[in-house]
Amino acid sequence: MIGQGNIDKKFKLCDPIEDSITNPKDISNFYETLAGNFASIVQYNKDFRMGGTQKISNITIDTLCDIMTSKDKASALDRLAAVNSLLLEANNLKCLDYKYDKMVKEMSDTNWSSEVAEGGRQWTYQTCTEFGFFQSSSYRPQVFGNKFPVDFFIQMCMDVFGPKYNEAFLNSGVDRTNTFYGALDIEVSNVVFVHGSIDPWHALGITKPVSRDAPAIYIEGAAHCANMYPARDTDLPQLKAARARIMQLIDKWIRL
Repeated sequence: MIGQGNIDKKFKLCDPIEDSITNPKDISNFYETLAGNFASIVQYNKDFRMGGTQKISNITIDTLCDIMTSKDKASALDRLAAVNSLLLEANNLKCLDYKYDKMVKEMSDTNWSSEVAEGGRQWTYQTCTEFGFFQSSSYRPQVFGNKFPVDFFIQMCMDVFGPKYNEAFLNSGVDRTNTFYGALDIEVSNVVFVHGSIDPWHALGITKPVSRDAPAIYIEGAAHCANMYPARDTDLPQLKAARARIMQLIDKWIRL
């Protein structure tokens, strides 16, 4: 049996899980954070990112798979905890802060010197008003349980930005976004849509040409925004080819 004290120790929690057993928001945030460890690594897999720490850049899908399939760990829980410890260390964090109210307080901080001023609050606002891009546990089947459904994120929107940012408000905003921009039936010219096959976001993007003047480039084996990061000799051939094609298109359009 896994005791609460073991959970605290294995996952290096900043606050004892015992304090949150009766707080479903804390538990949801805990589960969502653990799932997010995998989501972030998959999204940026092998991208040549210049920001952040080198430790994070060196962690890939292969790294996580090695941990999760390792026979050195006694249980799946130990493997999950090992992934969490790896990400904490890479982000120079001493413990996992899973408290929902702390997260809401940080996201509500409008001071320009706050941690979320770099984009976290802005992105969350867009998600709560225009996109609805929640990485939830509502979809079945998936491996991270059911503790952070869409309702959890809707509540977060309301707690961070105000009560009017409810489900009806979001649905209306998403409809407006799709109507205004055209969704998957977008009508544009001199636009190139670029996606990597590893990037989970490609499922929401345009991966086939819209028209002759709006081509799409789908890069097998590449992750999120891979074509926008600095080039390096070890880049995949298809990534190098994609960059060359993009430059060719931009050069052509500028000369029109």
